[in-house]
Amino acid sequence: MRQTLIPPLLLILVLSLLGACAPAAPSPTPTGTPAPLPSPTAVPPSPTPPPITVTDALGRSLMFPTPPQRIAVAGKGTIMIVDALYLFPEGPQRLAAVGTTAQGGDFLPIVDPGAAAKQTLGSEAGPEQIAAAQPDLVILKSYLAEKLGSPIEALGIPVFYVSLETPEQYLAEIQAIGQLLGNPARAKEVTDFYLGSMERVVEPVRGLREDQKPTVLLIQHSVKGGETAYAVPPASWIQTILVEMAGGRPVWTDAPLGQGWTVVNLEQIASWNPDQIYIVDYFDDPGRAVEKFVADPVARNLKAVQEGQVFAFPKDTYSWDQPDTRWILGLLWLARHIHPDLFAQIEIEQEFVAFYRTLYRLDEATIAGKLKPFLRGTLP
Repeated sequence: MRQTLIPPLLLILVLSLLGACAPAAPSPTPTGTPAPLPSPTAVPPSPTPPPITVTDALGRSLMFPTPPQRIAVAGKGTIMIVDALYLFPEGPQRLAAVGTTAQGGDFLPIVDPGAAAKQTLGSEAGPEQIAAAQPDLVILKSYLAEKLGSPIEALGIPVFYVSLETPEQYLAEIQAIGQLLGNPARAKEVTDFYLGSMERVVEPVRGLREDQKPTVLLIQHSVKGGETAYAVPPASWIQTILVEMAGGRPVWTDAPLGQGWTVVNLEQIASWNPDQIYIVDYFDDPGRAVEKFVADPVARNLKAVQEGQVFAFPKDTYSWDQPDTRWILGLLWLARHIHPDLFAQIEIEQEFVAFYRTLYRLDEATIAGKLKPFLRGTLP
């Protein structure tokens, strides 16, 4: 390529013009006269953070200029929502009002020294009672949208709906809660913990044939009016999903099932005659429920009873089988019992400590002194 040279006379002219345009050198300051101070440099204003846009379980997009500061959790299933909220350090600071539950012990004072200052809402609190807490956001389970959510929104209060019913929903909605609280980094830490624990179970059972998976029955024990009842969950609920993820074959999914727990009698259980039976009790010691079950004359003839394969599903303040944060403990525990040969390395008490230390930021002294006393169930 040919190079164009600037003629010497033209070059001299350009340089002289540049010199003429350059700023003049400052005149020397007279001796004894202070030099003028330079003008202060203007500090640019901090950029305004973008508004938060989050999609809830109903597929609705909600926009907030800043993260909500006063959150109320109401309706049924409050423990599932609050326990998820408290996975984040902002959770205790932002929760202003919470509904009550009849289940188990009280977990909040263990993870939140300020829990007593939260406004308590009754389990049947209506829109006006919830509005009195002056929340800038209400979080509800999605099935309450029409009954409770719409009247709250009519009062001008935004409502964010969650499902938190399956592992997939759980991981997605933890991400959404992280956005609401302005802490997506913590949401990733939490979901990574769940994904890592799930992979430890799912991968070893992935290659098992169906005939290598024991038949399993999971039942809820309850007593009402002095009458004992046993019930099985729907096929789509997390209890069934956990059994399948842990390498078991649920025996009840071919039976006619309702939208919630379906009551079954001992004759029906005897007809299934599963290899293993897991008993849940939300309101009492599941160990006592197992003792009562195996003592029944009909149950004594079951294969699982005769072979010592009836287990009490663990709980601490809340049971580990339900769509609460503890479902991952339930999965690890089930795997340890359904396939003891594959998962002999799982030490449940170690998993228990790791769960509360990692997800709720509790030290081991607090875990040992305030949570372990609540432990019930079959613990190897």
